[in-house]
Amino acid sequence: MIIREQRIHLRVSQDEYELIQQKMAQSGCVNMSAYLRKMAIDGLIVKLDMPEMKEILRLLQYNGNNINQIAKRLNEGKSIYASDISDIKDKQAEILKLIREIYLKLLKL
Repeated sequence: MIIREQRIHLRVSQDEYELIQQKMAQSGCVNMSAYLRKMAIDGLIVKLDMPEMKEILRLLQYNGNNINQIAKRLNEGKSIYASDISDIKDKQAEILKLIREIYLKLLKL
């Protein structure tokens, strides 16, 4: 746990205060102290809103579940189906496509 003993006092006008609040809201930060500390130390806050990441996580979880089911069947001495492997390959191709899209977006920042 970090103990913060030092205080910094800062006076701003009403307009400046409202602008700080707007920028804080845009960053997704809800704690004024944390926001100001981050800005003072790093000079910027990067908020990445990428629905592709949520989709990648969903696909990875889907594939993980499928792989676990295949492993379970194999451990029970049962056979697996070509469609199971094909499905995993298709999802992996989707994941790769989304990662490439994210990479290209980040290059443009």
